[in-house]
Order: sequence, then C-alpha cells, then structure tokens
Amino acid sequence: MVQSNSNNKNQPSGHNINLDYKKFINDIIRFWWLILLFIGLTTVFVIIKHRYEIPIYRVGMSMLMEERGGETQQSDMMEGFGLTPGMRNVDNQIALLSSWDMIKRTIDELNFNISYFAKGNWKDTELYTSSLFHVIMDSLHPQIINIPLNIIPIDEKSFTLEFRSEEPISRYSYTTNNYTTPSNQLQYSKTHNYNEWIITNDFAFKIVNQSIHQKSDQTYYFIFHDPNTLASNYKEALAVFRNDENSSIVRLSVTGSNRTKNITFLKTLANVFITANLEKKNQIANNTIRFIEDQLINISDSLKITGSELSQFRVDNKIQSVSAQADFLYNKLQSFDQNIAEREILKNYYQYLHNYFQSDTLSESVMAPAMLQVDNPILTEKIKLIIDLNSDRLSASEFNNPYSIEISNKIDVAKATLLKSIDNQTYIINEEIHRIKTEKALIEASLYSLPETERKMLGIERKFELNNEVYTFLLRRRSEAQIQKASNTPDHQIMETPRVIGLISPQKSADYRKYLMLGLFIPLGFLLLKQLFNNKISSPDDIEKITSLPLLGQILHSNKKEPLVVKDHPRSVITETFRRVRTRLEFMIGEKENPVIAVTSSMPGEGKTFCALNIASVFAYSGKKTVLVGFDMRKPGLNKVMNLHDKDGLSNYLTGKINLESIITPTEMQYLSVIPSGPIPPNPAELISSTKTLHFFEDLKKQFDIIVLDTPPMGIVSDPYLIARHSDSIVFLTRQGYTIKEVLAQTLKNIHAEGISNIGILLNDIMVKQGHYGNPLKYGYGYGYGYGYGYGYGYGYYEEM
Repeated sequence: MVQSNSNNKNQPSGHNINLDYKKFINDIIRFWWLILLFIGLTTVFVIIKHRYEIPIYRVGMSMLMEERGGETQQSDMMEGFGLTPGMRNVDNQIALLSSWDMIKRTIDELNFNISYFAKGNWKDTELYTSSLFHVIMDSLHPQIINIPLNIIPIDEKSFTLEFRSEEPISRYSYTTNNYTTPSNQLQYSKTHNYNEWIITNDFAFKIVNQSIHQKSDQTYYFIFHDPNTLASNYKEALAVFRNDENSSIVRLSVTGSNRTKNITFLKTLANVFITANLEKKNQIANNTIRFIEDQLINISDSLKITGSELSQFRVDNKIQSVSAQADFLYNKLQSFDQNIAEREILKNYYQYLHNYFQSDTLSESVMAPAMLQVDNPILTEKIKLIIDLNSDRLSASEFNNPYSIEISNKIDVAKATLLKSIDNQTYIINEEIHRIKTEKALIEASLYSLPETERKMLGIERKFELNNEVYTFLLRRRSEAQIQKASNTPDHQIMETPRVIGLISPQKSADYRKYLMLGLFIPLGFLLLKQLFNNKISSPDDIEKITSLPLLGQILHSNKKEPLVVKDHPRSVITETFRRVRTRLEFMIGEKENPVIAVTSSMPGEGKTFCALNIASVFAYSGKKTVLVGFDMRKPGLNKVMNLHDKDGLSNYLTGKINLESIITPTEMQYLSVIPSGPIPPNPAELISSTKTLHFFEDLKKQFDIIVLDTPPMGIVSDPYLIARHSDSIVFLTRQGYTIKEVLAQTLKNIHAEGISNIGILLNDIMVKQGHYGNPLKYGYGYGYGYGYGYGYGYGYYEEM
C-alpha cells in the first residue's frame, strides 16, 4: 500500500495569504446589512458633528502695494520728501504687514481685550457687538486674564459673578503692560448689582446692564485677554501672500469663528499699516522742515539787527542811496556773501548728516534724515542705499533672520563710506568759502576809495540785503516742504474691503463624502481582513490551493438529530452526497476485492465518526456486506454514537482476550455490522503494529465485502499512519470553517513523506445559503448527542500529567 504520491503538493507550513475575489464579493452580498449599518452610523455622526461644531470662516481682502514711493522723479531741492528712497521690496512690506508689532498695534486700537460669550449645552457663542451687558474695567488696576468670569442673571438689577480655576491666576495691567504676581484665589462667587464697581486684588470693573430684564436660565461669561497672547494668536491665524512673483497685489486672510470680528480686524490692520507707511514718509519731510526752521531762527535775528542798523544810519547821516560805482561794488559783494551763506547752509547740512549717521541710537530704529538738494548724486544714492538696507534689516529682524546680521554689516560699511564722503565734501566746501572770501577781500579794498559815509552805508545795506535774501530763500523752501508733506499719499491702498470668502469647517459636502466612504470602507475592510487572515478551510478552492489530491465530495451540514442519516433519511440531500462519495470511492478502489477504507483527518472535531458511519451505511445500502471498525482506541467516538460503551471491542481482540466473532455487532440496517473500539488500552499504537492486526484484517476480508475504519486524526498521533498500511484507500476529512489550513498542509506533507497514496479529500459540514457557499454560521452537526473531539488541538489523546 505504500507508494510514492506525485499528486501531492509540497505546501509550506506557514500561512498563505490569498484573496478570493469571488468569495469576497459573496461576503459583500451576504453582509449587505453591515455595510448599510455603517453608512447609516457615519451619516448620523456627520449630522451631529455639523449641528454642534463651531463653524470656522475665512475672511479675506486685497491690497495694492506700490514698489516705488512716488509717481514722478523729484529733481528739486525737496526730492527726498516723498518717500523712503530707492526701490521698495514687496516681500519686505508683506513681512512688515504680518509682523507681530504691526498686529499688536492693531489689537491696541481695537476693543478686543474683552470677549463676551453665551453658554450653550454643546457649544458657546461669542457675542461680538451683540452682548446684553457691557464691562467697563479700571485700566489702572491689574485684571485676571484668560479666565472665564461667569454672569448668572438674577433680575434686571443684580447678578451672580463666579469663576473657578485649577491653577494660580495671572494678572495683567493694561496701563503699564506688565504682568503682576499670580493670584492664589482659585474661586469666587458673589452677588452684585449692575453699574457698581467690583474691586478685588484680582480685578476692578463694573458691569452695565444693556438689555437683561429678567431672570433666565441663560448663563453668560466674559474673558480679559492678554494682548500679547491675542496678538500672537492673530499672527498665527493671518495669511499674507501674493498672486505671483511679479504682482504687487497682496491678499490677506484670517480664519476664525467670528466673521464680524475678523472683518474688523483685517480692516483695522490695513488702515494701521497704511497709516504707518504715511508716517514713515512724513518723518523725512518733518525732519527737513525742522532743519530749515533752525536755520531761519539764526537768519531772522541777524535780519532784524541789520535792518534796525540800516534805518538808524540813514536817519543819522541823512543819506538814502549810494553812487553807481558803490552800487556795482555792493552787488558784487552781495553775490559773494550769498554764495558764502549758501555754502554755510550746505556745510551745516553736511554736519547734520555726519552727526545723524554717526549716532548709535539709529541701530534699531527707522532712518529718516532731512533731505536737501545737493549737487552730488553719488552722496544722495549712498543715503538712499542706507535707508533701504535699514528697512530690509527691520523686516528681517522680525523673524530672527540670520540675514539681518549680514544686512547690518552692509549698513556699517555703507555708513563708513558715507561719513568719509561727507568729510570730503565738507573739505571742498571750506576750500570754496576760502576762495570766495579772497575774491571778496579784493572788492572790499576797492570800497575803501569811496567816501566814508557812503562806504559805511553800503556795508550795512549789503548785510541787510544778504540776510533778507537768505531768509526769503529759506521761507520759500519751508513752504515747498510743507506743501510736499501735505501732498504725501500712502504707497499702499485697499483694493477689496474685507469680506467672508468661505467656510473652512465644517465642510458639509466634503464631510458627507468622506464619512460615506468611511462607512463603506470600514465594513469592506473588515470583510477583506476577515478573508485575508482567515486560516480555516471554507470552500473547495481553499483545498485546491493546498493540495492537488482529488476531492471525493462535499457533505452538507446536517440538521438531523439521528447520526445515521442514510438509514433514517434515505431520500435526503445529505444521503445523496454520501452516495456520490461512494461512487467516487468505488472508482478509486477499482477491482480491488474486499477493500479497506480508512476515514481520517488532520485534527479532532472534523466529523470522522459521522462520515465513516454514513459511508459504511451507503455501501451496506447497495447490498454489500459492510463492517465499520472503531480503530480510534484513544477516544472512541463510535462507542458513543452507537451506544456500545459496555461492549467488548477491538482492544479486547488485539490483546487476545476474545475472538473476532464476539466483537462483531449487527445493526438495524441489513448488511451493516459494527466493531466497537472496546475499552481504552494503555498502548494502542503497539496493539495496531502487532501481527494480531494483520490477522484481524485477513479474517474480516473473509466475511465482509467492504471494511470501513474510523481512525484517529493524523495530525495528532501516529496510529493512523500504522492503520494506513492496511488500507486500500483513505478518505481524508476536512470541515468547513473548522479545519486549520496550516495544520492540513502540514499533515498532507507528512502523509506524502510516509509514501501513503490513494487519498481522497472529503469536505464536510458545508453551509449552503441562497445558492452559494458562505462562511459557516455556527459549528457542530446538530445531532443532539454532543459528538466531537472538542476544539482543543490534541484534546483527549494524551494522559493528563
């Protein structure tokens, strides 16, 4: 009987993960209710989520940022009044706009320090511009911050104020912008009247009733905010970006739950930024006007003195004019004096610039020096370069950018170069003044030939005209500067006012799609994982993936109470399946006389005794003398099924205590006899391997046409391998939803190694539902007598220690 079997596949003992698409689709059809249930649950969840989730909106606006500060080139003396010189980088302006300092300045202009809320069962609502009460705080007194102060109305005159905190409370002074020592008062609850001051160490304010008329169940609360934290929160929520690199249109957006509040914030932020830009431009004009006015003060005093002196001299000497020669010399001297005066003003301006750029106080401030027209474009460009670099440094320092260090170094180099140029220009001016004074001395010498009285009057007139002309010149320049300042306009403007541009969350349509897919994929994923990690045999396809051994048949699940369904229900579907198994066994046996058929499996509980009994029954039903031998002497299931506990059996015969005829038990079915296992012996393997077993089969073949053996599981003990040597065919049993694939593969591998052949696979306990194979709904045959080996692998085959 021992032959090589080339049909058996060498399967690994590990778990093969294979997806059966047909079975997966069948599972989807079978568990449609599970998919529908999850879709319904996720839909209900989305509805509840949308009902109680606080909506978050995006508010946006757009601004136009000019890269140059003016529309036209300024070539006159007041060229520098219009703007910070040079090309302005839009990215730097975006950095300034979104800087913490700019946002903090905006927060200071808004009434955001106190927020009002109405409590709800699931969410609280902020009452911006619609609160029923108003809080007036004492800004000189520190206030507790970031703690909800609850207002419980009693009537239109009184209320209960209460709060509770688990940690020490921080306090903040809105006047000094300082934090004070945290308070240890963790709770407060008192009744107060509206419009009365409530003063403690932690706060000082009064609550004004605006429209609370009677007691209600509604509870309100308000919060004092830390302005610094509030500015940080708005900076995080603010987004500033350009449409593209070549555009000077900047878009601003901020997200939050209160649309009106965010619109107000964006509008105020834009106005603060535009105002700051205009102030920066006007700062240069103001410095220029201040410089001119300082020069006017000195000239005004000199003009007043020389005017009085000229009038007095004319009265005293009774002279009103000088001769033509004196007038010519006077005009010449006047021209020299005017040139000297202009160069002195320019020299003073250079000295002003030298002191301005040499000062250490400008390292962290905006540079805006007074700007006068000078006939030195190189010097003007150097000043513009320093101002531009300073603007870039201030922008970069907002973000602790290492690039700001490099910019500071460039500024230091540019300032050193500028100061050197100023010193050179000052030296040149001094040389020009010296030259003009030399030429002036020659003209003055010519005046000595004039009469004394005429000469003195000429000198006085010359001083007066010089001071008057310089004074008039400065007045004209101051007027031009003031006109330029008044005509200054911001470089930036609002293109689109703030408005709500979209709902950030919840996004209802997207949420419905997302949770619908989630409700669909969760059960599908469960069914997929259930199949991928299912290590039980569930269909003939699973067997075909493990072995190429022939499939003898598929035994349907039996709901009958009687174990011998072939006898008691000869026309049932399950009886027909056993008849088909008989036909295939006859084909496997061929012309073999008195064949021995062993029924075995890989593990306990797969229905060997039930199948062996009914296989023997269908052979007996065909008119062949059949005997069913209970060869499972370790846990005799046949004894239990046929109620043969007290009968002698195989173990008695193999030990030589009784003859064969004494253990053959007839049944109610014609041509079917049973040999029970008998008492459980201590050494069943030794009894099976003895020569007595060989004689046993020789004697049975003389009396019976078909011999069916009910054997132990092959994956547990060695007994079935010994019995297989005496068998002509082996029915290897698997059970749907119970047999473990790895155990089956390993058992078949061991059978192949033993050289056992002529094996057929029988799939037992098939659950049929709506015309397709499904996973078993339950385990067990439903016989009503508790047949089975149990679910523990190897249970009942070894003595307990």
